[in-house]
Amino acid sequence: MNTAAEPQSDSHEPEEQRPAGAGPAADRRRPPRLPYQHKIPIVEEELELLDDETPDVIPLKRRREWMSGPWVLIFGFAFIILIGTVLLKLPWSAAPGKTITWSEALFTSTSATTVTGLVVRNTAQDFSFFGQLVILFLLQVGGVGFISFSVLLFRLIGRRITLQTRFIVQQSLGTSRVSGALDLALYVLGVTLSLEAVGALLLYLRWRSHLPEGEALWYAIFHAISSYCNAGFDLFSGTEAGVLFGFGTDWFTLLVMGVLILLGGFGITVMYDLWSYRFDRTLGLNTRLTLILALVLTVTGTAIVMIDPNLHRNLFPDLSWGKRFAVGLFTVVSARTAGLTILPLDQLSEGSQLIIMLWMFIGGAPASMAGGVSTSTVAVLLVAVLATARGHSAAVSFQRTLPNETIAKAVAIMTVSTLLVTVVTLILSLRHEGDIFTVGFEVVSAFANAGYSLDFTSKLDAVGRYLIAFTMFWGRLGPLTIVVALAQSEQPTLIRYPEEPVILG
Repeated sequence: MNTAAEPQSDSHEPEEQRPAGAGPAADRRRPPRLPYQHKIPIVEEELELLDDETPDVIPLKRRREWMSGPWVLIFGFAFIILIGTVLLKLPWSAAPGKTITWSEALFTSTSATTVTGLVVRNTAQDFSFFGQLVILFLLQVGGVGFISFSVLLFRLIGRRITLQTRFIVQQSLGTSRVSGALDLALYVLGVTLSLEAVGALLLYLRWRSHLPEGEALWYAIFHAISSYCNAGFDLFSGTEAGVLFGFGTDWFTLLVMGVLILLGGFGITVMYDLWSYRFDRTLGLNTRLTLILALVLTVTGTAIVMIDPNLHRNLFPDLSWGKRFAVGLFTVVSARTAGLTILPLDQLSEGSQLIIMLWMFIGGAPASMAGGVSTSTVAVLLVAVLATARGHSAAVSFQRTLPNETIAKAVAIMTVSTLLVTVVTLILSLRHEGDIFTVGFEVVSAFANAGYSLDFTSKLDAVGRYLIAFTMFWGRLGPLTIVVALAQSEQPTLIRYPEEPVILG
């Protein structure tokens, strides 16, 4: 009797709290509350970010909107490229006596927005100051990311930042938490502008004695932003300005621009982790793998370039070993997606060109200014290969086990990237004359957003330019889009099929 009475008394408690006039009909009008775990994976402390206007239960339709976050990035960058194309096609974007075609404007806009640096027209000679300013704006927005600028704009105009926007910011910056995505976006802008300002000031103080004041200031700002964003655009190619102070061999210039390239290639998350190290004395696994692989690539690449016989015999036979080291170091650092060229790459040996091509394909850190498949992807694959070779069931690095999902994503990124480079190389080699190594070098440079060239891009027709432009666009957004798409939570399947081994090797 007691057991029957207790449920009856409990069932009357909601009736007493129900407002007057409410009844079963009101319950039928009220939308059902879905289980929380079927919505979005937000922990309780992250829910504190939501304002009072955000409902406590998120409809399933809005969840599908968050799933379209990668498309927001794709269409956003495409829209910026389109605007840049129109601006660069304007008559006052070209230098006096010059004309920019639509295909050239589209190629230049894509190269700037994807911070690649491949050009079909000389930036210093064929574009006016307005055209150069448009290019600078495109590479700044493309390097930092239009999502970060959107967050800043929303804050300035006082517009409420929705939860959907927070998820898109999280995806664009590569963070694992929604709660810190907005702060990280503003942190990205603050650190970027601060480092670029310091670099521009140092370059201006170095160049002001060799160039007019206004020209030195403009050149300093342009090259500081281009260096940090790993863009590869410069205003010295084909001009006498760089010769005045030895742009290719001036150690101070190479030092400032090289440091900016390294910082931009590391990414904000790695720099923030290094900055936080003085407080908690710990580094994340991503930071450790990024730093170690970057050190290995830089040291080995510099050593190989320095012993290049063509460098000693033909290029700079009168340079001291110190300047040779500076030139070799800058070339290797810039090869990992910066693309600022101080050496005639076509005069290097094929061995050095192959190393540079591999370094471009690897690229820099994820969620940074750099492109390529990213150092973390290569590091994860190396750790997984070593674990398999040793017969270990798990891939472990620095006493941390790599999730199988992470390894699968790394394999997907490497596979899709390799297929893209291979297909584009084959198509271009069939359409244009030239050895396949040169064509492959150009395609890898486009995919990795590096900007290094063996003077093949300038020989492309309109179709070839569109294909390289697509490769640059995919290289900037492709790996990121794949990671975001694979990272989306899926409904667990209720069916498990039997396993069957496949013969490998």
